[in-house]
Amino acid sequence: MSKLTCKNVCKSFYIENEEIEVLKNINISISSGELIAISGVSGAGKSTLLHLMASLDKVSSGDILFNDKNISLLKSNEVSELRLNNYGFVYQFHHLLEDLTVLENILIPGEISNSNSNLLQEAYEIIENIGLSHRLKHLPWKLSGGEKQRVAIARALINKPDFIFLDEPTGNLDEQNAKIIQDLLITLSKDHGIALVAATHDNKFIENFETVYKLEDKHLTEI
Repeated sequence: MSKLTCKNVCKSFYIENEEIEVLKNINISISSGELIAISGVSGAGKSTLLHLMASLDKVSSGDILFNDKNISLLKSNEVSELRLNNYGFVYQFHHLLEDLTVLENILIPGEISNSNSNLLQEAYEIIENIGLSHRLKHLPWKLSGGEKQRVAIARALINKPDFIFLDEPTGNLDEQNAKIIQDLLITLSKDHGIALVAATHDNKFIENFETVYKLEDKHLTEI
């Protein structure tokens, strides 16, 4: 079982030499299979916290540990490898490559990793699980918003991550498609032991999570 831990994490940005403190003394520990939701008003720093935990940005102070390894002490190529093999990402905007088919988009992380000889077969299985077998040769512009998000989820799954970070994954979807995406994510998490770490305003989505935190005034509190 993998574990991700934030210890006294702080994050500031500098704008015209003025320090803007966004996160202060964030402490949280997440293990494989857990369902963690982070709520808070727009601009509270939810996306910033996700980016830090996912090693897409660096802390200003404090430590983030993956299985007791301090990510700040790793070399850039080691961080990239950690991110590629252990993390998946699903955001409000799907970020699919428009010139690639559904199948080709899903395969991208696996092809970069180049560590799975059964990659194509597993991609077919994932596509079937998300209900898009009939779309695998389609380009993204032919897909609905909900279908594009399902492709983004499949892409996040292809390297069998321990953690999937979700930044408002249902924010652009209607209620029906949002429910489909929510149910799919929860099912996949339970079936594969993947931790979901979601920043969301969606109260119906939050109801599915075991642990809910609120990010307010730079601090994270369990509610």
